[in-house]
Amino acid sequence: MKNQSHIKTVSFHTLGCKLNQSETDAIAADFKHNGFEIVPFRSTADLTVINTCTVTNEADSKSRQIIRNAIKSSPQGRIVAMGCYAQINPEDLSAINGIDMVLGTNEKYRLLEYITQLETKVVDKPLVYVNESGDIENYRESEFISATGRTRAYLKIQEGCDYFCSYCIIPFARGKARSRQIVECLAEAKSLVDRGYRELVLTGINIGTWQDGSNKLVDLLDSLSIIPGLDRIRISSIEPNTISDDILHLLADRPTICPHLHIPLQSGSPEVLNRMRRKYQLTEYFDLADRIGNIVPDVAWGTDLIVGFPGETEAEFAETLAVVEQLPFSYLHIFRYSERDGTIAAKLPNRVDFHVKKKRASILREMGAKKKQVYNRRFLNTVQPVLFEMVGKDDLVSGMTPNYIRVKIAGDESFKNKICQVHLTKDCSNYLIGEISEQP
Repeated sequence: MKNQSHIKTVSFHTLGCKLNQSETDAIAADFKHNGFEIVPFRSTADLTVINTCTVTNEADSKSRQIIRNAIKSSPQGRIVAMGCYAQINPEDLSAINGIDMVLGTNEKYRLLEYITQLETKVVDKPLVYVNESGDIENYRESEFISATGRTRAYLKIQEGCDYFCSYCIIPFARGKARSRQIVECLAEAKSLVDRGYRELVLTGINIGTWQDGSNKLVDLLDSLSIIPGLDRIRISSIEPNTISDDILHLLADRPTICPHLHIPLQSGSPEVLNRMRRKYQLTEYFDLADRIGNIVPDVAWGTDLIVGFPGETEAEFAETLAVVEQLPFSYLHIFRYSERDGTIAAKLPNRVDFHVKKKRASILREMGAKKKQVYNRRFLNTVQPVLFEMVGKDDLVSGMTPNYIRVKIAGDESFKNKICQVHLTKDCSNYLIGEISEQP
């Protein structure tokens, strides 16, 4: 039996995507704002909170492992598991000896309300608050109260997804697509600017579907781009079928909107895309490439690719290689397919051998490294604005250009959160070296 005492110290750990991390940051900030002390994960804490991931079976296993580690680190502390895995399979988490509370996708934002229950809990059985119907309708968001010392913040504008790709469990974990109201998005953006953030990254599960009344994503971008003091707006991953010419023209016309798009492709094989139940055909992706090339030719264009999807033949993988070679990507994110129970893909036949998946991923990573270098070198001997973030172990200060190129210069902590014009002079594979330019 754990000791009954007031909770004063809290630690957090996040698994999975950047969206999960931004949500954890928001909840942790709420705790700090209410007088709790935030301590590092794995240190002794009165309360340890794990924001789980359930994108694959492996992610489930890792979530359970992290929870057990937290129980060992704080045997007398309260342990809370929340988020996607908690939503999909609360029974799995409830069965872990030592866990005190399980909170689903929406319920995690009410964690502060449950503190008294955690402090006075006298039975070993965990408290479980999960919307079991899976009908997660309302948009709920914890206010983002920023920590200090960061240059960019995530602005969550949207939640959920209606696409139901065959490999994805997220629509079941996070519910239907729903959008944050434009007035709330703008109010939080202004608040983050007032706290010193220079760049905001728009995040969500499927942000291209954002809509508030007659307002669509292009209207939100338009309104955000004229907020005084906001230097940069960056769009996170966005589905290809949601990118309109209006959005592309806005990227081209507004210097505050970064010329950077991350557009998942997943496969260059039409048959694999069909098995994945993606919402576009390969011909539509190529049409998008033409539109991007005509409207924002210097855009940084990243993509996601899944190798080893069930049934992927050597010929289908070769189709992916040919497409990637042809399209002007500036970087690639490569994922080896990992099954997730409860998805259509988990029941598909003709599984691809692990070693085959590993080899295919290696081939694409090598191709991605070359494409990144080709793109970066286009900007050698030019002057670009760089938002500096941190001093690394190499004693160089580094930051990002609007088009997502990592740049390093000789400098110190005084450069952090400053935007400087930098002359890019040397290619170092993953980044460029530069020097402060005399040009404005």
